[in-house]
Amino acid sequence: MQSFLRIALLLAVSLVFTFSGPLNASAADAEVKLNPNGFTSSKVCAECHSQIYSNWKDSMHARATSDPIFRASYYEAHYKSGGKARDLCLRCHAPTTKMTQEYNLDGEITSEGLTCDFCHSLKAIDMKKEFPFILDVGTVKYGPNKKGSDAKIHTIMKSKIHTSARLCASCHEYRPNGVAVMSTYSEWQNGPYALEGIPCQRCHMPEVEGEIAIGVTADRGKKVYSHKLAGGHSVVQLKKALTLSIANVQRAGGMMTVTANVTNSGSGHRVPTGIPTRKLILHCKVTLTNGKTFMEKKVYEKVLFDKDGNELTNDADIMMGLGDSIVKDNRIYPRETRSERFTFNIPDREEASISLWVDYLYQPKVIQDMEMRVEMGRAETISHPGGNR
Repeated sequence: MQSFLRIALLLAVSLVFTFSGPLNASAADAEVKLNPNGFTSSKVCAECHSQIYSNWKDSMHARATSDPIFRASYYEAHYKSGGKARDLCLRCHAPTTKMTQEYNLDGEITSEGLTCDFCHSLKAIDMKKEFPFILDVGTVKYGPNKKGSDAKIHTIMKSKIHTSARLCASCHEYRPNGVAVMSTYSEWQNGPYALEGIPCQRCHMPEVEGEIAIGVTADRGKKVYSHKLAGGHSVVQLKKALTLSIANVQRAGGMMTVTANVTNSGSGHRVPTGIPTRKLILHCKVTLTNGKTFMEKKVYEKVLFDKDGNELTNDADIMMGLGDSIVKDNRIYPRETRSERFTFNIPDREEASISLWVDYLYQPKVIQDMEMRVEMGRAETISHPGGNR
């Protein structure tokens, strides 16, 4: 069934990035056993890294396999492709399956989606490979903190990839047959944030106060990195993306022209980003004193057509690579301001209230009806008869 997920504004991007550090005696003395030959459950990690685990467990990365939107699309794609979609979808939603072969989405490790140990077992990324993750699974854990073996439970290996946007690219850049279905990484790479050395992690894994492990604060007062991984499903993150204002109102000859400015002020990639079924809709509403209303809107989106010229509006079809061409892409670039003009046939003598707002609209298939609606921003003014603003 169709459900309307209207949360407003975006962004973008993310994979569980990993941050571990040396443990002191209070954490290291815990009775914790890692799997030396395979992936260790995040519940084991939680015994020492309780704050980080608490952040991560409510993230979309932790819910990568349990998310009802993913499951609906995955089941559909799996059926339509005769099972071929399994490796494609689980490569990012349950990448541990490459090693475990545990394809039951409710399995112990698979159900953890982007689990702690997967990201902390990453040695490198090779974007030329279909499965781009180079892993070292066992008792060595990779992260941005200093190399060392003073943790009794596992060895720590410093990793540059965990603070690099290339880590995000492994799942947030998808170009089947050369068609840029998801281009979040390249949007960042070609924008001002990359030039300034601001990686994805700066916004999606900001520094916060806390403990790396139980009893272990960050070295010399430094902060640890949030593992909430807030992105396009986070209302808080979405509200940071755009700035909206009524720039001008002109009235003459029975016509009212409203100029609206929309600025991508808080996102390092285009807005919206991710799968093309996400849209940004700018609404302008004029209400007269007698209650009569006038409405106009502007849609920002990426539109894909298949080889037969049909628009693709289904996530499963898009992800299976059925897109042949991009026929429209007017999404807003990082730090770009778009000025849009809305014209209404309104007598000069009429007083009018003007409302401007932006919705982020996503209409995925889910197994049961669900509606989420959050207004992300609003601007209003009064236009007096014969006046300009």
